[in-house]
Amino acid sequence: MSLNLIDITTIVVYILLVLFSGLLARKFVSGIDDFLVANRTMGFNLGLLSMMCSEIGIITFVYYAELGYNTGFSSLIIALPPLLVFLFFGQTGIIIKPLLEMKIMTIPEFFSRRFSKGVRFYAGILMAVGGILNFGVFPGIEAKFINTISGIPESSVLVTMVVLLTVVLIHTLLGGMVSIIFINYVQYVLLSFGMVLITIYGVFIVGWNNIVNTVTSELGESGMNPFSPSITQSEFGIGFLIWQILQWTAILVAWQALAMRLFSSKDSSTGMKIYKWTGLMFFFRAVLPIFWGIIAFAYFIEPVDGLDALPLLIKSIIPEGLIGLIFAGLLAASMSTYASYLHSWSSVISQDIVGIAIQAITGKEINSDKQLLISRITVTVVMIFIIWWSLFHKIEGYLYFYLQMTGSIFLPGTLVCIVLGIYWKKAQVLGAYLAFTLGALPPLLYLVINENLKNEWASAFGWGGFLMALIGMIVGSLFAKYQKTQAKK
Repeated sequence: MSLNLIDITTIVVYILLVLFSGLLARKFVSGIDDFLVANRTMGFNLGLLSMMCSEIGIITFVYYAELGYNTGFSSLIIALPPLLVFLFFGQTGIIIKPLLEMKIMTIPEFFSRRFSKGVRFYAGILMAVGGILNFGVFPGIEAKFINTISGIPESSVLVTMVVLLTVVLIHTLLGGMVSIIFINYVQYVLLSFGMVLITIYGVFIVGWNNIVNTVTSELGESGMNPFSPSITQSEFGIGFLIWQILQWTAILVAWQALAMRLFSSKDSSTGMKIYKWTGLMFFFRAVLPIFWGIIAFAYFIEPVDGLDALPLLIKSIIPEGLIGLIFAGLLAASMSTYASYLHSWSSVISQDIVGIAIQAITGKEINSDKQLLISRITVTVVMIFIIWWSLFHKIEGYLYFYLQMTGSIFLPGTLVCIVLGIYWKKAQVLGAYLAFTLGALPPLLYLVINENLKNEWASAFGWGGFLMALIGMIVGSLFAKYQKTQAKK
C-alpha cells in the first residue's frame, strides 16, 4: 500500500461522513420533487458549489491532464469556451430563463409541452443512451487511478469499482438531490485544498523553467501555440472552437446533471446568477488539471500513458500524510459526480422513458410514490450497467473527445429543439424527430471510425452534429407545415 495510517484514516472518515449525510438527508425526502430537484429551494451559494462539484470528478482531472501531457500548453485553450458560454447565457438569460419559468424537472419534459410526448420519449432514449455511455467509462478509469495511488493491485479494479459505487448508490438512494447537495460542502473544502496542494508541489518540485523548456524542446511550437501550424489545420483551431462553443451551449441547457441544479434553484434570477459564476469555476476546472498534465510531461523522463500521467505524478511528488487529504478530496469529487450522474440519468429513464411508457399504456399518470420507487430502481440498474461497460469498453482517441462525442448523441438535437422550440413558432414535431436523428449520426459515426482518425476528425464530427440537427429541424418543420397547408385545401 502507498498510503499510511493517517491517509487511510482520513479516507475512511470521509466515506463514513458520506453515508451519514445520506441518512440525515433521507428525512427531508418525502416525494419525487424532493428527490429530483430538492423541492426547488436551492439558493445561490449552495447552488454554485453544487454546480461545480457535480462536474468535477477524478475522471475530469484525468482527461484534462491527458490533454496537457500530450499537447502541452496549447490545450489550455479548451478552458475558454465554457467560460464565455456560461457568462453570456447567465448574464442574458437567453434559453435558460424560459426553462426555469416552466418549472420542469427534466429537459425532455420540455419536449412533451412544446412538441409531443413521443418526442419526449425519443429524446429521453437518446439522452439515456448518450449519458450512460458517457458515464459508463468513469468507474474503470477512476478505479485504476485509485489503485495506482493507493497501491491496491490492478487486478482488484473490479472490487474498487463495486465498493466505490455501492457507497454512492446508498448515499443517492437515501437522499436524492438533497443528500447530493449536502455532501457538496465537504467536497468543496477537501477538493480546494487538494487542487492547490498539487499545483504548488508540482511547480516547486519540477520547476517553472524546466516545465516550459521541456514543452518547448519536446513538442515544439505546437506545444505552445494552439493555432500551429495554422488556425484552420490545428487540432485546436477554428473548427474545434466552433464545436466547443456549440457543445458547451448545449451542455449548459441540456446536460441533465447541470440542468437539475438549475431546476433546483429557488427562482429564475438565482439560476441565472449560478450559471454566470459557474463559468469562472469551469475555467479553472480545466486549466489546473491541464497544467498538472504538463507538469507530469516535464517530470517523467520515460514516457507514460497520458491517462496514467496524473495518478503517477501525485504518487511521486505528494508526501505521505498529505496524500490522504488529496485522495479524500478526489474521492469526494468522484462520489459527488457519481451520485449526480446516477441521479440525473436514472431520472431521465424513470420520468421520460418508463413514466411516459406507463402513461401511454394505462392512460394515467403515476403518482409521486411510484415515481420515487421507479427512480430508485433505475439508479440501481444504471449502476450495474456502468460497471459492466467500464470492464469491457476500450477507450480510443483522447478521453476528452470520447466523452464529448457520447454526449453529442443527444446534445445537438436537444439544443436545436430547445432554442427553436422556444423562439421559432414554426417548429414542428417532425422537425424535432429529424433534429434528434440527424444530430446523432456524426457522433455515432465518430465512435466507430478507425482509432487513428478519431483525434484528427473529432472537431468536424462535433460541429457536424449541430449542423445536421439544424437542417433536420428546419426541413422537417417546413415540410410538416407544407403538408398541413395542403391538407386544408
